[in-house]
Amino acid sequence: MTSRIKKVKEQSKKKLTAADRRHAIIEAAVPLFAQEGFKGVTTKELAATAGVSEALLYRHFPSKEALYEEVQDHCCQTNSELKELFAALTPSTETLVSLLFFQAKVVVEKINLDSGREEMFPRLMVQSLLHDGVFSRLFVERAAMRYAAMMEASLVAARSSGDIVITGMPDDLSFWFCHHMFVSMRLHRLPSTQVVPYSVSNDELIEQFLRFMLRAIGMTDSAILRYCEFKDLNHKASHWVASTNQGMSNGKQ
Repeated sequence: MTSRIKKVKEQSKKKLTAADRRHAIIEAAVPLFAQEGFKGVTTKELAATAGVSEALLYRHFPSKEALYEEVQDHCCQTNSELKELFAALTPSTETLVSLLFFQAKVVVEKINLDSGREEMFPRLMVQSLLHDGVFSRLFVERAAMRYAAMMEASLVAARSSGDIVITGMPDDLSFWFCHHMFVSMRLHRLPSTQVVPYSVSNDELIEQFLRFMLRAIGMTDSAILRYCEFKDLNHKASHWVASTNQGMSNGKQ
């Protein structure tokens, strides 16, 4: 039994407000939909996992479809602390490198930035891509596009500084191609047993992953050498992770 489901079942034994009960049902439904997909889960299983009767489940959600929509909405909420951190950045070559390093670190080290939802998110994404794509589009609209804006602005700044050569590739494609690489890496690292036998440590993997993407978007070797100070990058990324987790512990969503 996962810690998430155990927590939900413990909550179910307490007298909850309607809003809290609704939230508990959504939390219980997340891992089921992530593992089995929409069609693979029954309302009986959803109710049992949430520790409620099917009648009570239907009192909060008129259908399985309605609950699934709420789960998707719940899992696409952006972390406010991380959003504030990124919004405060100034577009530059340094910011571009820092953002890509941060994402590489999160993916390779499987860092949780969302109070338990992080481990379920890629599974929900896969289920969505295999079916109607609704959840995937929702994530793009709510989270990825905000991240894209800062990265694209930093691409412009880096090009103006001479740190990126003109490749003819539109900035939005540079962002999405990097995003797709992160997604692929994340999916390959989902199983508990490693799928790809990388011949290097996680630290080296992150560094090589970053260099690969920077070269792909046209960054010059001199700029890569100048901005890839991995001790500093790791310190900044660790600070962002700590700030995000602190924000969650203080009740930010």
